[in-house]
Amino acid sequence: MPNTEDDKLLLFLGSGFSAEFGLPTTQQLRDRLLETPGNDPEVQRREQFISKTIGEFWQEVFGWNHGCPTPSLEDHFTQIDLAANSGHHLGPHYGPRKLRAVRRMTIHRVLKLLDVRPAPSPLIDRFFRQLTERVGLTIVTTNWDIITERSLEQHHHPFNYGPDAFDSRGSAIPKQGIPILKLHGSGNWGYCDCCRNLITFALDMGKAAVHLHLFLEPDDFRLFDGGSQVADDLGDLHLRQCLACGGRWGSRVATFSYRKDLSIPVFQTIWDLARLGLQQASRWLFVGYSMPHADIEIRHLLKSAQLARMTPNNVSIEVVLKNDSAAADRYKRFFGLPDGSIFQDTLGNWIEERLSDYCR
Repeated sequence: MPNTEDDKLLLFLGSGFSAEFGLPTTQQLRDRLLETPGNDPEVQRREQFISKTIGEFWQEVFGWNHGCPTPSLEDHFTQIDLAANSGHHLGPHYGPRKLRAVRRMTIHRVLKLLDVRPAPSPLIDRFFRQLTERVGLTIVTTNWDIITERSLEQHHHPFNYGPDAFDSRGSAIPKQGIPILKLHGSGNWGYCDCCRNLITFALDMGKAAVHLHLFLEPDDFRLFDGGSQVADDLGDLHLRQCLACGGRWGSRVATFSYRKDLSIPVFQTIWDLARLGLQQASRWLFVGYSMPHADIEIRHLLKSAQLARMTPNNVSIEVVLKNDSAAADRYKRFFGLPDGSIFQDTLGNWIEERLSDYCR
């Protein structure tokens, strides 16, 4: 494969890629959602209250009890969003304010579970080292974690997030290096609801949205019995002033919901850049992305970008999964892929067996 300006690669990453570093998959997040992370007594009190709040929500809405299968994250967020966004109750005890509080607490919990030190992976290091030697690499990911950024930083490759971004001091961040287009947002992003600027935090802060409590509101805890003490502990630490406009910044992510909110300008810019990258790339490499039916917007993004090409079938599509026959079937039905385009034996084995030829 010649390394020319016309030979562009679109690398599309899902949660299965991050699992190679020891991070939980989407299914594991669902099963572990009521875990209580953290050791500090104040953190434990807060996280236990969040677990209790989510569990009580499941009991009333989904008839869940301890020891029973937990609701899917898609059902959890979709039921909240359909009711809260239209101003309706979900049952007699969950009005829009409570539903939005449960939503924010759940996002915080997911990010908390993702906030782990990644396990070293020499194979992934080799993967990025060889891919970044190519010209025209674009990375698109659905993950909230910052594994990709850490991997590029380790190899001294600059990267950017697509739209204009600012640091926490309000200074513009130079746009250079490999685009990392995070379709669902990121755990190290802030967002100003006034001037609509994207604020990005240094990677050494990890999941800044967790550490700065960007998804936790003291008033949310006061909506539930026994939450006042937790609210007082939280105080105003989560409040941050936007130095560009004087407003307040928080954070935004797109959840696992079937009704994702992608209407904010930052997301629109990212999705437009992803569509352009898909249209221009000669190869699409999917790693650890199962293309679930819940991702209706992404499925449309992929299909519309494919059909917008002068020759829609002139893009090489390869998929790397881990023993996921259901996902393989979705790819075959959606793109008409042959069996040889789908590798089911983990990313590590794909790197060992195919990477060198793929980058030749």
